[in-house]
Amino acid sequence: MEDEKSKDKIKPTKERIFDVSIELFAAKGFDAVSVREIARGVGIRESSIYNHYPSKNAILDDIFQYFEKELIKMRPPEAQNPAKLNELTLDVFRERVKRTLNILKTPKMAKIFQISSSEQFRDERAKKIILHTLIKEPQQFTEKVLEKMVENGTIKPVNPKILSVEFQYPLFSLFLEYLLLTSEDSDTSTVEEAISNHVDYFLDTIRGENRK
Repeated sequence: MEDEKSKDKIKPTKERIFDVSIELFAAKGFDAVSVREIARGVGIRESSIYNHYPSKNAILDDIFQYFEKELIKMRPPEAQNPAKLNELTLDVFRERVKRTLNILKTPKMAKIFQISSSEQFRDERAKKIILHTLIKEPQQFTEKVLEKMVENGTIKPVNPKILSVEFQYPLFSLFLEYLLLTSEDSDTSTVEEAISNHVDYFLDTIRGENRK
C-alpha cells in the first residue's frame, strides 16, 4: 500500500487529480464530490486544482475523452482501416471481444464505465458514450464487416443488420454484467464463459457449411 502511495506521489499533479477524481466520481457520483474533496484526496490545496483544470466539469470532460480514446482500441488494428475490411476473417469477432474484455479488466476503465452509466441520464457526454460509442458504433461496424463477408462469400448469405444487432446487443449486456460483478469483487468466470459461448454460437450460425 505504501509503495502505491509513493508511486502516486511521483505522478504529475494533473494525473493525480485525474485518477483521484475517477475514484471519487465512481464511488459517490459526480454531483456528490466537491473540488475540495478531490484536492484532499490528491494532497494539495483546493486552489491548486485550478492550475490544471478550470472546473470540476472540465475534469469529467477529460475523463470522458480519455475513455472514448481508449475504447477505439476495441478494434483490432486491421479493422481500424476501412480499406482493409475485405481482408478481415471471422477471427475479427473473437479478437474484438477479447480486446474489449481486456480494456474492461483495467480498473480505471471499469470505473469510468461506472461513471458513464450513472451519469448517462444527466449528462449528454455520458449518454453519447453509452449509446453511440458502446452500443451503436460496434453494431454498425459489425454490420459493415458482415456485409463485406457476405459479398466475399466468407460467410453464408445473412441479413447483416439483423445479425449485427443479435451479436452486439447481448454482448453489451454480458459486458455490463461482467462490470457489475467486478465492481463487487465477485467471480466473473461464468459470465466470461457466456461471452465466449455467445461468440462461438454466432460464428457457427453465420459460417457456411463447408467453411471453417
